[in-house]
Amino acid sequence: MARTRNVSAASRSVQPELRATGLHVSPEEQCLLLLRDHRSLTASAIASRTDLSRPTIDAALRSLETAKIVTSDLRPTGKAGRPGRTYTFVPSDRMVGVDIGEHAIRAIATDRAGRILARYEADRVREPSRDTFLRDLDDVVRIVGEGASIAGVGLAVPGIVKAQKVKLSRVLPYLNDWDFHREIESLINVPLFVSNDVKAAALGEARLGAGTVDSSQVTVWLGRRVSSAVTFNGELFEGANGVAGEMTTAVGTQWTPGSVCGDWQWPSGRSPLQTAERAHAGDAECLASLHDYLKALADPLSRLVAILDPEVLVLAGALSETSAPLADFLAPYLKERLTVPFLPRIRRSAHGRYSTAVGALYTAFTNPSAPALAHWQLPAPTTLTENDPATEQADDPSHALAS
Repeated sequence: MARTRNVSAASRSVQPELRATGLHVSPEEQCLLLLRDHRSLTASAIASRTDLSRPTIDAALRSLETAKIVTSDLRPTGKAGRPGRTYTFVPSDRMVGVDIGEHAIRAIATDRAGRILARYEADRVREPSRDTFLRDLDDVVRIVGEGASIAGVGLAVPGIVKAQKVKLSRVLPYLNDWDFHREIESLINVPLFVSNDVKAAALGEARLGAGTVDSSQVTVWLGRRVSSAVTFNGELFEGANGVAGEMTTAVGTQWTPGSVCGDWQWPSGRSPLQTAERAHAGDAECLASLHDYLKALADPLSRLVAILDPEVLVLAGALSETSAPLADFLAPYLKERLTVPFLPRIRRSAHGRYSTAVGALYTAFTNPSAPALAHWQLPAPTTLTENDPATEQADDPSHALAS
């Protein structure tokens, strides 16, 4: 008979992650987490990592095999006797994160273990409207889904988002006060979670990127516009109305002189990334422009740093993908403006322009999903890993969604 579990010392290597969910932890969930993170294990190996009895483990593994999210096969042990039975985590469904902005759309799809199966990037070429927004989202989910079952979709958009609704978006004004959450769920037929784009990027970096879950963090998005978001211990700080950390949206702050929402003018009409790359290659005009930009950025950013005193400052967005040493350039300008000798650790984003899609993906992991695992709770993975390159979609920024 299976032993009664308690959530104290039970399953030594499993409990910390599952306990964080605050939910009852079943034997199936303990086995799932171990198999997800180790790919394949024997029942004996699972037993050595938990306090579950063998009969309980065997029963849990039978349930998971019946649900077709675990498979087993006999493998030689290298010792005398029968081959050992090894269990492998093989959920067939996918989780998807989508970032839809004014000019571009990006998406990332993974399996339940956080292995990246597809990426997608395209220009948005359709006339902006609610109709085309729905079609763009439907198209990209279908493309990265590649015919597999989709368990959940996280969607990030520019604007103030509260309770799954866009309260104010100056970039995509047709989203304002549109209760599209249920409409989209009905269209794509999977659970959907909606969030702000820069807040999603901050969450993606805190949970699956350059930040750390147990720290305070300010994430600054450096791309066509400049924006920011705040996380504490891996959780977003959103404030009463969803505008916390968003200096640009909340008070109309111009991050840089002559800019509107951070739309800095770069030499010869180049993009921020093109300018930074040319600066790194020795172009004097581009180097001067990059330093002017970071110097101007340091002014409002130093105020945010002084108010929040974060442990980590993450530089995200397209500009963070440059080879130029942004952190080294920015640090002296911040020091000049702070009257205390404390500076946060400045880190480059782990996901660059995909940070928002990664954060949206994380929200899909942490919200209820329909197929297969609906019976059991499984925390989001703590890392993302690249799958076999041969099976990944190549990034193609020139690719455009059909009109």
